[in-house]
Amino acid sequence: MRLIHVDAIKEGDIIARDIVSYEGGILLKSSSKFKEVFREKLIERNIYEVYIEDKYSEGIYPQEAIDPRIRLQIDMDIKNEFDKLKDNLDINVSSISNITKILVDELSKEHVVCDVMDLKINDDYTYQHCIGVGILSTIVCRKLRMREDHTHKIVMGALMHDIGKIIIPKDILNKPAKLTREEYEIIKGHAELGYKIIEKNGGLSPITKLTVLCHHEREDGSGYPLGKGEELHIGAKIVGACDVFHALLSNRPYRQALSVQEVTSIAQKEKINAPVRETIESVLAFYPIGSVVLLSNGDVGIVEKNFVQDVTRPQVRVVYNMPTNKKHQYTINLQEDYTIHIVQKMPDIPI
Repeated sequence: MRLIHVDAIKEGDIIARDIVSYEGGILLKSSSKFKEVFREKLIERNIYEVYIEDKYSEGIYPQEAIDPRIRLQIDMDIKNEFDKLKDNLDINVSSISNITKILVDELSKEHVVCDVMDLKINDDYTYQHCIGVGILSTIVCRKLRMREDHTHKIVMGALMHDIGKIIIPKDILNKPAKLTREEYEIIKGHAELGYKIIEKNGGLSPITKLTVLCHHEREDGSGYPLGKGEELHIGAKIVGACDVFHALLSNRPYRQALSVQEVTSIAQKEKINAPVRETIESVLAFYPIGSVVLLSNGDVGIVEKNFVQDVTRPQVRVVYNMPTNKKHQYTINLQEDYTIHIVQKMPDIPI
């Protein structure tokens, strides 16, 4: 299967993977044929890339970091907790702890490459953003060889880091235009609001609570709400950095998701912890399996495999050459051939 932009899908293309809404319903089933009327509905759901099946991509199957059935259950469980939180402003610690354990167990492999498709958001930004930050934070904790109990407490904080946004009006959270100064100050209040919700909860560790309160703090003291500096807990540094990456990788009302290259370029200028940032960059696949890429020699191909040694140089199945407009097929492992590199990700094969 290959991953193409929604604008590039053609009438009759075969959907390769179920397209699932955040409620768990199937919008389009795998093996179904795409119809033009579906395009607008996908865009309405912030779905801008879709897997299709064709002769060029036979045998290419993306491997999710988390089993799709387990991921769907996590989505539904977190959504239920956030919905209940809106009503009584109380968090079910045992439920969040159980979800955390599932995440940590699922991502227990030592060498994990995180495909950006594992982090995509369709709807309801706040709770799915918390899941995405939870996934990234788990992988980073593993990569940094954090203690198991500390990992659990940090990931719990990641899953709850934005719960304060539940209290903030949606018209401000989802505003498609630039925020006013007053609106921005309201948004900034979510860290303290989230902390107040969990502050007196005896079932949560101080590490988890600090992570929620301080995920927008920065080591130079430039963050909020406390202006903390170098004494910032590692949990806040990890979740804060993962929060930046995931927010930039996500579709928002005021912009589409940025590419991994754009995100890493912006993140390098942010005042987040450098070792944590570098760890994220080392595990975040620049080119998802199935994506179409242009190589420096003019060849166009489909990414077959990513490598933890260097996520910028995958294995590619070449199917077309742009300068000659000719179809051809061979496989190149960019880990072995450094004379060629990827120039850019493309919306589809230009055939």
